[in-house]
Amino acid sequence: MRLKAFAIRQWGGRGNTTEIYVTTMRVGDLLARCSIDRWTPENPRGYQRMPDERRLMAGRGSPVRYLLRELGCFPTSILVNVRGDLRFEAEEDLGWCRVGDLVIGEEETLWLIDGQHRVEALRRAISRNEEFEDYPLIVSVLRLRDIFDEMVHFYIVNKRQKSVPTDLAYRHLQRMLWERGIEWLYELEGARGVRLALATEIVDHLNGREDSPWHRRIRRVGEPARPEHIIRDGPLIRSIGEILKEKTFEGLPLEEVADLLIGYWRAIRDLYPEAFESPGEYSLLGTPGVFSFHRLFPSVYARCIKGGVVDERTMGRVLSLLLEETPNHPKAEFRAPITVEFWSKRHGPAIAISTSLQIIKELYLNLAMKLRLAEIIRGEKKPREGKGEDQGESGSSQSSSSYSSSSSSSQLRQS
Repeated sequence: MRLKAFAIRQWGGRGNTTEIYVTTMRVGDLLARCSIDRWTPENPRGYQRMPDERRLMAGRGSPVRYLLRELGCFPTSILVNVRGDLRFEAEEDLGWCRVGDLVIGEEETLWLIDGQHRVEALRRAISRNEEFEDYPLIVSVLRLRDIFDEMVHFYIVNKRQKSVPTDLAYRHLQRMLWERGIEWLYELEGARGVRLALATEIVDHLNGREDSPWHRRIRRVGEPARPEHIIRDGPLIRSIGEILKEKTFEGLPLEEVADLLIGYWRAIRDLYPEAFESPGEYSLLGTPGVFSFHRLFPSVYARCIKGGVVDERTMGRVLSLLLEETPNHPKAEFRAPITVEFWSKRHGPAIAISTSLQIIKELYLNLAMKLRLAEIIRGEKKPREGKGEDQGESGSSQSSSSYSSSSSSSQLRQS
C-alpha cells in the first residue's frame, strides 16, 4: 500500500522522539487492513475493549446518525500503528515536516489505537449506503514495534486526555507496572496510579487463590459473565487502592497484603456465612460492603498488631465486636448487633444498601464507632480521648506519595 503523507517528528521533555505519518485513506481500504487488540483475561497484552453500543445507537449524538443524517465530518484523525514493514520515501523537506510516499507492507495490519467508534460507525454506515466505502478518512500512522507502546498511547489518549473513566485503565496500569516497574509508572501517573496498579495485582490474587472467599467470583473487565460472578473487579481495585494509602502497608510485599485480605474476608465469611452462600440477597459482597469493610481493614489490622498476632482468628475476634449490643451508639441502626440481616437487600437499613460513596463513608464511620463502643463494653480497652474515627483509628497516617520510587521499588522486589 502506497499513500501520500506528511512525516512529522515530535519530541518530549526527556528527548524522546516520535515520527507520525499523517495521510488519508478510503474507509473501504482501512476496514480491509485494520484490526483491534482487545484486552481479555486470555489476552492480557491487549489494551482495547469492545465498542460501547450505547455510543453507536441511532439516536441523537450517535456517530452513525451523524454520518447518515447530519454533518458527517470527522475533522480529527484516527490513530493506527504498523508493527512491521513500513517506510517513508521523502520527496520534499519543508523544514517542519517532510512530504512523500508512505509505503506499508502488503501483509501488515493497521492496529487501531484511537478511533474505534468512528470506524465502527463507518462500517455500519456502509451497510446502509455503500458510497461510504469511498469516504476519505484522516489517518495518523505510528511505527511502534512493541504492543506495550501502543497501549501507552491508547491509555494517554483515552484516559488522561479525554478523562474517560474505565476499569480497563486499571489493567493498563498493571501492565505498565509489569513492563516498566514502579519508578517509571510513578513518573507517568503518580502515587495514585501506582496504588491502583498494585491493587489490581492484589485483586488478581484474591480471585485466583483457591483459599480465597473471592475465588473465581470476581468478573474482570472483558470477561464474559458467569453464574459464579458476584462483583466486577473495579470496585475491589478502587477500595483496595484506598487501603494502600496507609503507611502501615507501604513496606509489605504484595503477596503479604493479599494474604492479609484473604484472611480478613475469611473471617468476614465466618461472621456472615449466609451472605457468601446467597450473595445476591445481601449487599455485603457488593459495593457497600466491599468499600466499608476495606475502609475498616486498617482499623482491624491495628487492633490485631497491638495484640501481637495478625491472622484470620485474631481478625475474626475483632470483627465479632460487630455482634455486640452498643446502646450508646448515636445511630439507632447500629445499636443492635450487626447480623447478616443488616446487610439484607430486602430488610436492611438504607445506609447498608446505598452505593453512594458519601453514604458508604458514613457506614464505615458508624461501623468503626461500633467497634470502639463494643470494646469498651467488653472491657478490653479504655476509650481513647480526642481521637476521631476517620483519623488515628488504624494508627497509621496517609501520604499522598505513599509509593515513592525508593520504598516501592524495594516492595516490588520483595513481592
